[in-house]
Amino acid sequence: MKKYILTSLFVISAVLTQAQRMNPVNWSFQAVKKADKQYDVILTANVEAPWHIYSQFVKKGPIPTTIEFKTNPLVQIKGAAKEIGKLEKSFDKNFDAEISYFSGKVQFVQSVTLKVASKTKLSGTIDYMVCNDEKCLPPISVPFEVVLQ
Repeated sequence: MKKYILTSLFVISAVLTQAQRMNPVNWSFQAVKKADKQYDVILTANVEAPWHIYSQFVKKGPIPTTIEFKTNPLVQIKGAAKEIGKLEKSFDKNFDAEISYFSGKVQFVQSVTLKVASKTKLSGTIDYMVCNDEKCLPPISVPFEVVLQ
């Protein structure tokens, strides 16, 4: 009876482990001081092969990467985040559109300015979708927080 219970527990734990959400993207977040009260907030995605993540500027097709910052009265966001990485473009018959995406490593760099010289935090979420040549995973939302000092 003990063997049956142990075997059942092992099978159940294996199934639950397999059922966990697959996420082939590892994120890191940092703030780099550029000048007095001026920072670059850098959101870095390391995407496992053969997956890719979509540009912020995809108009038609898959869900584009979007960055949303929580309001902080001490911080001014300057324009849209820049994308730094090898941008690839191809026609995707599934979406009937040319799409722009990144494989490997991509950085989303947002310039910000502090309104007063003080230490504060900037937080938000990055929403994205990853696909490979066979399938797409459901969109994922990842929270982040960086310290500006």
